[in-house]
Amino acid sequence: MQYKVPFVDYGKQYLEELKPYLDYAFHKVMSAGDLILRKDVEMFEKRLAKLVGTKYAVGVGNGTDALMLSLKAAGIKSGDEVITSAHTFFATLEAIVNNGAKPVLIDTDFDDLLLKEEDIESKITPNTKAILPVHLAGNVCNMDLIMNVAQKHNLIVIEDACQGLGAVKNPRGLVQCWSFFPAKILGSYGDAGAITTNDEEIYKKVRALRNHNMVKEKGSMLFYGTGFNSRLDNLQAAFLNIKLDFLKKHLKRRNKIARMYDTGLSGIGDIKTPNQRETYQDYIILTQKRDELCEYLKKQGIETLKDEYVFPPEYEIPENTKVVGQTALRLPIAPILNNSQINYVVKKIREFSSR
Repeated sequence: MQYKVPFVDYGKQYLEELKPYLDYAFHKVMSAGDLILRKDVEMFEKRLAKLVGTKYAVGVGNGTDALMLSLKAAGIKSGDEVITSAHTFFATLEAIVNNGAKPVLIDTDFDDLLLKEEDIESKITPNTKAILPVHLAGNVCNMDLIMNVAQKHNLIVIEDACQGLGAVKNPRGLVQCWSFFPAKILGSYGDAGAITTNDEEIYKKVRALRNHNMVKEKGSMLFYGTGFNSRLDNLQAAFLNIKLDFLKKHLKRRNKIARMYDTGLSGIGDIKTPNQRETYQDYIILTQKRDELCEYLKKQGIETLKDEYVFPPEYEIPENTKVVGQTALRLPIAPILNNSQINYVVKKIREFSSR
């Protein structure tokens, strides 16, 4: 279906904004034959670490791998428990399970759609080894509270920051995990991810793990046990370096679109607009008529996304999270969208509510 207002318009962004820059990066990388772990990756890692406020960054294949490798590097293993948010994409739980550990789910706060930090301490058992807070849609968890609990109980904190770029600054957790999936605030043109940390030991472990747990020493390739093949593609790193130059502009545009939604959707039916603090990875509204609204907007040529995660039956979803899964709808907020498109979304939501 050709949407009048797509959720993300990759083609339009390329043709109208980024084409000469991305074409230059493509020809530079391809002409040099710089394909795996080259200078573009090193440059991106340095720039990302500076942006986030950490000493180190390691580019990996995707955000899921960033979570997986971080947990492994931190020593999470079979029998351990990791406390995390129930309102998250399933990749967060996958990374925990694939390290042999058990996810312990915390319910969702309706105010900011993040985990209820005040419930964390009640979930701690002798098997708890880590807390994995999820920064969602540009909102950041209360890290002061989380770090206090972690320090009190000697727990590791690994942050799922895959939806938090631009909002997470000078982080205090041991590790932060990033996704550059195309629809993210900083999106690649394929899969890409990264890990940031201030811990030199974790940095060295993750650098090795992403490349088959291999370290080059004195001209030899030494393998320190099994690792993964999860290297950030050099071409994607070159594209990300270009898009980093546009990040400030794109964040500003997302905030402007959010203000348009805030004003245009105020007081409409039972629609609850988001309580955001700084950046907008997504703009999430809550409404009891979510499914009907989603279908109506689709017929009007507007693409939206439901926060409708159906986890396997062994995961008991807490009550608030169930409600969010039935009422949350993400509206288009990509910076390439123009004001007329955003006003059209507002108009059609108003039309739906007045029927």
